[in-house]
Amino acid sequence: MCLVQANLGLIASCAIPLTDGLRIETNNKRVRLARESVLEFLLVNHPLDCPICDQGGECDLQDIAFIFGGDKSRFYEIKKRAVDNLNCCGPLIKTIMTICIHCTRCVRFLSEIAGDYTFGIIGRGNFMEIGTFIEKFLDSELSGNIIDLCPVGALTSMPFAFTARP
Repeated sequence: MCLVQANLGLIASCAIPLTDGLRIETNNKRVRLARESVLEFLLVNHPLDCPICDQGGECDLQDIAFIFGGDKSRFYEIKKRAVDNLNCCGPLIKTIMTICIHCTRCVRFLSEIAGDYTFGIIGRGNFMEIGTFIEKFLDSELSGNIIDLCPVGALTSMPFAFTARP
């Protein structure tokens, strides 16, 4: 959702550093259409169970869908992906990986900030899953922070789950 239009074409603003002479447009028609298409892909496999989700109205995906969402989808015949929940995140992190949108925020945080490379991406395309490469708990002292990073509630607080709403 961080697409912007530069002299080079559409680029992800979170991946390109600013340089001299780079002209950027953030809200033209081409950028809005591209963001709407990205959102459509994100919602292909995301279930519509917002009333029982632990994010409780704090879901970034809901906010983005409200701003950029379209009223139609080109994906009607695709079966929704179902993934087993992980039991690798320790006693503080509850996983509901079926609602994961593969943004990889958790993977990037653990590898780049915490220095823990046990969490990653396995598979490709529709068979992609986020989890541990080996059967090992996340034991980084910063691993609990991925609860706040998850934009859709696939990673939530285990002690807090189903006891209260945000």
